[in-house]
Amino acid sequence: MQVTTFSYQTRHYRAHRDRKVVRGAVLLCVAVFVLSGFLALSGRARAELPDTRYDGLFLRPMNDPDAAMTSAPRLTQTVNVDISGIVARGRVEQVFTNDKESWVEGSYRFPLPEGAAVDKLQIKIGDRVVEGAIKEREQAKKDYEAAREAGQTAALLDEDRPNMFSLALTNIAPNEAITVTLEYQSTVVRDGDDFEYRMPLVVAPRYLPDEPLASVDHPSMRAALAKRLENAARLNFPIDPTRGSNPTELEIDLDAGADLATLESPSHDLVVSRDGRKYRIGLRMGMESADRDMVLRWRTERSEETGMTLFHENRDGTDYLLASIQPPEADTIKELSQPRDVTFVIDISGSMHGDSLDAAKRALIGALGGLKPTDRFDVIAFSDQYYRLFGESRPANETSVETAVRFVGSLESEGGTEMADPLKAALAEKGVEGWLRQIVFLTDGLVGNEADLFRMIEANLGHARVFTVGLGSAPNGWFMRKAAEVGAGQSVMIANGKEAERRMAEFYHEIETPVAVDLRLTDGAGRLPETYPTRIPDLYGARAVMVPMAMEKWDGTLTLKGTMDGKPFTVTAGPEDIHEAGGIAKLWAEGKVESILDDMRRGVLSEDEARMAVLDVALPNSLATRFTSFVAIDKPVRRPSDADLGGGAVPSNLPDGMSLAAIRGPAGAAGWPGMLLIGFVLIGGSVGLIFLSRHSTMRTRR
Repeated sequence: MQVTTFSYQTRHYRAHRDRKVVRGAVLLCVAVFVLSGFLALSGRARAELPDTRYDGLFLRPMNDPDAAMTSAPRLTQTVNVDISGIVARGRVEQVFTNDKESWVEGSYRFPLPEGAAVDKLQIKIGDRVVEGAIKEREQAKKDYEAAREAGQTAALLDEDRPNMFSLALTNIAPNEAITVTLEYQSTVVRDGDDFEYRMPLVVAPRYLPDEPLASVDHPSMRAALAKRLENAARLNFPIDPTRGSNPTELEIDLDAGADLATLESPSHDLVVSRDGRKYRIGLRMGMESADRDMVLRWRTERSEETGMTLFHENRDGTDYLLASIQPPEADTIKELSQPRDVTFVIDISGSMHGDSLDAAKRALIGALGGLKPTDRFDVIAFSDQYYRLFGESRPANETSVETAVRFVGSLESEGGTEMADPLKAALAEKGVEGWLRQIVFLTDGLVGNEADLFRMIEANLGHARVFTVGLGSAPNGWFMRKAAEVGAGQSVMIANGKEAERRMAEFYHEIETPVAVDLRLTDGAGRLPETYPTRIPDLYGARAVMVPMAMEKWDGTLTLKGTMDGKPFTVTAGPEDIHEAGGIAKLWAEGKVESILDDMRRGVLSEDEARMAVLDVALPNSLATRFTSFVAIDKPVRRPSDADLGGGAVPSNLPDGMSLAAIRGPAGAAGWPGMLLIGFVLIGGSVGLIFLSRHSTMRTRR
């Protein structure tokens, strides 16, 4: 017979201890539940206040897409783009229609091509056309608010990001339609004989990472928090998950300057008509939902142009030039002999759910297949946390590549878009001497802390180069281009999963190594033009670099010098390479404004110094910038003093292929319903622990 001996005193002590632990856990869970409910309900109450623009720090800033927008006007828009060579002039007409029997005010957030120089605003009320005036941002806002209170119809155009703008239109009469027109100047992307123009049509929700709020009473922290709240408010806008808002008509007039070999769009079905070398391009459906970027690509017949083409405009005695610089004899580039040490960083956050992540995985698997046995690599996947496949670079042998392919194939989207830590981890990998250090970053770029990320890349870059791959139907093109620029690399945009492997293979081959470096421009007298960016980027593959510049008393020639394959080269452009074009001065001014803001980000200029420098450029050139806005005010007082003014924001469509369920709510938090659910789960779990503890005690006593 087996006998089990035990001490009743020990058993009693353990049971008593277990009951105390469980009771403590229950009290803790109840406290969490009560506190969560209090914070959630108080936050909800604050969000419902009519004069509140944001309900706390937005981690993923967006309003409730189910909220009724009954007082907001409807919007339809028409986009016309005239492309001549590599210069594009755009015109956007937005028609705000008020179907109500009351006066309303509407606002709308919309994208434009990154780097677009917005230089005109007008409103049309009946037969009256009111031209907008460029003013310092705060003054424009005051004038708009004064017009609103006085009952005058007015429009205010602000730049929230270089590729994202907001428009407010006030005092729209009952059953009235008002047309707002803006115009801008931009450029085309050139890669050898291939050209691409991207017209963004929808602003996707942006993720704004959380920050610790310790020491918030310190003046500098209060100032930083105030700016953060303002930034969150600018990124906050309602979303239409049905993608039924803002029907858009788009027409492009294209004069490529040469016969076309191909003309296509990976994003839309087109209708094309031709008159000689000029093409008129429209959407096959006429007016379509604005839920993705419109991408137009064309290829010209083989050109015999030199490595530099100049577009010229003379204004007030100053010559403004836009140089399209290509690697000379790009087709004769030798195969790279130096091995690569590559870290692939792939975004698996909620905004990448669906088509974007599928395209990213295809592109990355294709890039892994392009590794050579002499290369080294690692893979980092991130959302609100990041995961390293190997922890450090490993040789690209068959086993490690197969492991990486399986890892990438298993990735699923989740969580927020915390880019800083994975990028910093990739940059911290210094690589091995003799290997070319590269970071290939695959993402949609849908973040709101772009400036912080640019600073981080610049501070940690070392000898590495950062290359960005933009994915999805509505990526943040400005972030993609600028991150690559500060990372001394290049950027490519992939429109959909069907083209992911091909485009990535072409890009990966293109970035094997810079074709031409140490580039500099002079005129015939050896004088340096005022160029932006001030340092001309290196050239990769056949990708052209667009450099706007200004010169006094220009002699009509321009010389490009640099190094290719370790040897110096020179290309000279003369009158035969010059094409007259309008708007070049605007592009130069926009480039100078960007350079000033870069200096502010780097700490070279204070914010006040940068503001004054931007005003000196933006006001005479009529440009909407971070410190200047357009305001248009109709003089007649239209709204009666006793008539109320309703208001609302016109919703933006949820971008095509994006899942609302995957991006709602802040990263690392469940929202107030989730907080209450967590509380219930904790209490339920505690009750279960009590039951198990008592059941165990009863069995022990028996």
